[in-house]
Amino acid sequence: MQNKKDSIEYCILCGVDTGYKFSDHIDFRNGYVEGAGQLCRSCYNNPQDVDVSFKVTENFIKTNSNDQDLGEKIRRIYWKIKEKLS
Repeated sequence: MQNKKDSIEYCILCGVDTGYKFSDHIDFRNGYVEGAGQLCRSCYNNPQDVDVSFKVTENFIKTNSNDQDLGEKIRRIYWKIKEKLS
């Protein structure tokens, strides 16, 4: 079984293989959005074609104390992605 650090990262917006492994340091990647995840080359280079969406894990939902905090954190991630794409 392959461990997580050797597995491939998929684009947080469109789901395609980004060509990066989890073990690749983020300082040496293109299209990584801190706090959100990895974008593929297409989503990163063509932001006008991207409808921003991303996955929120069950653990992320369960570890936030209330709906207001959860909404604030999700909105913060959304704006980080939009900023990175502009």
